[in-house]
Amino acid sequence: MNNQNESPFGNPKFIASIIVVFLMLWGWQYYMNKTYPPAPAKPAATEVAGSTANGSANGTVSAEVGTGASAATIGSNGTANLAQQAAETATEKTFSYEDENVKWSLSSFGMGLNSLELKKYTNKQKQPIVFNSSEKLFANTVENQNVFYKLEQTSATEFVGTATVNGKNIRRTVVYHPETMSFTSEVSFDTTPSTVTFSTAEPKLVISSGNFFLPSFERQDFLFQDAEKVKTEHVSGLKDEETLSKSASNIRLASIGSQYFTQSYIDKSDVLPSLNMNVANKTAKMDVVYDLKDAKVSRLSNIIFIGPKVPENLNKIDPLLPEVMDYGIFGFISKPLLSLMKFMFGIFGNWGLAIIALTIVVRFVMLPFNIVSFKSARAMQKIQPELQAVREKYKNDPMAVNRETMALMKQHNANPLSSCLPMLIQIPIFFALWRTIGSSIEIYQQPFFGWITDLSSHDKFFVLPVLMGVTMFFQQKLTPTTMDPMQAKILNFMPILFSLFMLSLPSGLTLYNFVSALFGVGQQYFLMKDRKTDKKADDAVGALAKKVSLKAKK
Repeated sequence: MNNQNESPFGNPKFIASIIVVFLMLWGWQYYMNKTYPPAPAKPAATEVAGSTANGSANGTVSAEVGTGASAATIGSNGTANLAQQAAETATEKTFSYEDENVKWSLSSFGMGLNSLELKKYTNKQKQPIVFNSSEKLFANTVENQNVFYKLEQTSATEFVGTATVNGKNIRRTVVYHPETMSFTSEVSFDTTPSTVTFSTAEPKLVISSGNFFLPSFERQDFLFQDAEKVKTEHVSGLKDEETLSKSASNIRLASIGSQYFTQSYIDKSDVLPSLNMNVANKTAKMDVVYDLKDAKVSRLSNIIFIGPKVPENLNKIDPLLPEVMDYGIFGFISKPLLSLMKFMFGIFGNWGLAIIALTIVVRFVMLPFNIVSFKSARAMQKIQPELQAVREKYKNDPMAVNRETMALMKQHNANPLSSCLPMLIQIPIFFALWRTIGSSIEIYQQPFFGWITDLSSHDKFFVLPVLMGVTMFFQQKLTPTTMDPMQAKILNFMPILFSLFMLSLPSGLTLYNFVSALFGVGQQYFLMKDRKTDKKADDAVGALAKKVSLKAKK
């Protein structure tokens, strides 16, 4: 029998398991803080209120003319090359549009957007979410020269600008599509220029909170798709004064944004552009550059989207655009989980209840694996005295110990690896759901019940993490184990560690883990009841065998 007073640290397997668990937890915290470190200032990303041009009545466009002061701002990348062009662009002409979803202002300077406001979304300070920058959003330059268009409105949502740069006639058409909140753009020219560039920028995200034990969930990234696959470059992981300069070739999709909102560019031209990504002076900027020196093209076409990451809407705009969701390596799990969660929302009408229903479905799918794991753990527990006897009998022959141990496990259908199977399956599901809840605009600022007013934010009173930890503790107590009491006491700290880990994560994800642990307690309770029935049967069989043996001796 095991010596209950024996120190667990004399068991190499126990030491190894503790080291692995703590390295995983530490590695995860290190990764989160390295990628998205804390900073003392308030957020200054796209989810920041800013000024917009004066709008008109819903669904209408109004024209405005500004002073030449704005020309100096947009002209910081170059200067006008013709006196006549400078005279024509002494004033900025803008058109402002507004409907129930957005409000934006289009400038004659590069035909970029001065700003775009999302009217149905707010930031943490309950201020409107506005995309703006000292530079125009998706303005274009030609041969590194700023383009000052003569801008006209040709229909309710179509705008045409004409300009001349280095003797080349340039024409740009921008059309807004209210049903998808997207823009299509086409630039045509009579003589092919050497380069055409489309640029956009936004303030670098400053993480509002976070530390080693409570990493922030906010993030800001560049994302692009080249000839190989979708790739990301982290912006919010940079320190305050740290800069970034990256480039990519032959891109179809380029974007910058947070987990919920994006500025995206999709190429629809006959020649693929390159992408320059830069972070400096607290600004994140991306330039989509077409090198046309050896190309024979007369127009460049693209799609522009600035707004929330709603998968259905992104797919309507272009089949490539949903890639900005960036679910990570477990995207093949995240997508069906999101579809199932939306289905549940259609039934219950509450995202918190939808998460609970999703959790129950996942746990029922996992139930057969958990039962196999439980039976294997119970079998291992039953043969512990025999295993201990084998170790004592062959203590000087490790090969014999392994041989006899395997024979005993096979005889009693005990497999220690099967107890790890549910955990191995649940790990990708957990991280897939982490991405799903953490990146789904459907969950953004959605209430559940009582104090939980935002499922995309952490539980401000930490009730769910504590309940989750308590439930995990009871679940652990009900789970059969072959460890000695000292080892079990040490592992009792795991629920505390996981509770600390969940304090800063979205309450929707914590709700999933709490309900999952609660389901596990119920599952273990009923399995333990079956175990008691089986134990009675085993005792009856053992008593009968003993009687038969005594009669045989007589």
